[in-house]
Amino acid sequence: MNDLHYAVVVGINRYPAIGDLQGARGDAARFRDWLVDPAGGDVPAANVKLVTASAEQELVADFMCAIPTRENVNQALYRANLSVRRAVESHPEEERHAARQRTRLYLFLAGHGFRLGDTNTALLMANAAIDLLGNHVAVRPYLDWYESAAPFREVVCFADCCRTGSSVGALSFGPPFTAAETREEVDCFIGYATSSGDPAYEEQNAQPDLARGHFTTALLDGLRGGGATPKGLITSDSLADYVVRHVEDRTRTLLVPQQPRFIKGNDPMIFARGLEGETYPVKLCFPDGFRGWVQLRGGDPGEPPLRLYVEEAESVEKLAPGLYRCTPESWNAADFNNGGFFEVMTGGGNGVQL
Repeated sequence: MNDLHYAVVVGINRYPAIGDLQGARGDAARFRDWLVDPAGGDVPAANVKLVTASAEQELVADFMCAIPTRENVNQALYRANLSVRRAVESHPEEERHAARQRTRLYLFLAGHGFRLGDTNTALLMANAAIDLLGNHVAVRPYLDWYESAAPFREVVCFADCCRTGSSVGALSFGPPFTAAETREEVDCFIGYATSSGDPAYEEQNAQPDLARGHFTTALLDGLRGGGATPKGLITSDSLADYVVRHVEDRTRTLLVPQQPRFIKGNDPMIFARGLEGETYPVKLCFPDGFRGWVQLRGGDPGEPPLRLYVEEAESVEKLAPGLYRCTPESWNAADFNNGGFFEVMTGGGNGVQL
């Protein structure tokens, strides 16, 4: 169990002064379920705080009384900070450095959001209004504090919210916590549901509780195995690649296709081991009359190429999403179409003409 991992999970459907969403609260609950799943994040349930309103609490009509608020988020984060410090300090002094290397904070944000400047994104709290946009949690200032104070070795932040607009007069600020700067190293992995300036979408459903955000759906699919490498690891690199492809596939027909953006730390973070990645049947169509051995490279760069003997014009192979190259082994064979390069998208495809 990842006993030194902690999480604050925020999901807001009800915005009395702005307009409601369907899927954010459910997305937060699903992410929390992955966190505490022994086959998922394997985080102790006591270390995870779900910051949402109940269905009854969402009935409030006065936006000034709506929850959750920024203070609710700050309290949950502050308790996580205290808990991890006490947990590390409970180890003998000679073991504390090693214990700190195992600490991680998850911060998940789902709801209405907007852009603050060119690089910052904020999740609006339930008590926000068009002329009260200061009621928000801004991603970058919060992470700046965590990088400076370093209560955790790793910080993972996923923000499933829009990044549209840039409101004049809405100031960006971090948490109210105080702490001395340290020289401890901190790695951050940040996932935004969409590009700066663009919207993020929900998959609507006639039953509101079944609505889902495209980003969170792809994120959880990736964490549960879709984003695994050929070696069975789910890393920040493989997860980011999977989510980007998956969301772009799901939203390609929309007016503004949703394109997730990730910011990675110095080293890849590991989210799971021993999993099998998702593969799809892909039809490889070879030039007329071609026969012989070919090498298929792709997926994990550390893996040796797959050798195939081509006896027929078509061959169906199960491949993970990614960029591949197929080349003939015979030196006198003609090059394949596009140099043998092709890409496998989420869901596979009808065929690749080599």
